[in-house]
Amino acid sequence: MPAKFASFKNLKTMALWKISVKNSTNAACKNKRQKLERGMFVETSTMSTSNPLGLTREHPMLAQLFMSKYGIDVDPSHMNYSYFNCERIG
Repeated sequence: MPAKFASFKNLKTMALWKISVKNSTNAACKNKRQKLERGMFVETSTMSTSNPLGLTREHPMLAQLFMSKYGIDVDPSHMNYSYFNCERIG
C-alpha cells in the first residue's frame, strides 16, 4: 500500500483549549496584590482530548501560561473550575 494511503492509527489526537477567568479575583494568585480579571485567557494544546483543567499534571503549565502572558503568578493548586472555564476550540 502506498504511503499516502497509510493507516491513520499512528496519528496522535491533539486538542486546542481556551482557559479563561470566570470572575475578577485575586484568590487564585500567589501574590494577593495581583488580580485576575474576568475574560483573561490563555490557549494551549494537549496531546489528548482530556480537559487540561481536569488533569493535575497540566496545572503548573497553565499557571506558567498566565505568568508568560499577563505577568500574574497563579497558584497551580488553584487552577480549577472555581476560577476558570475551559473550552475546546480545536
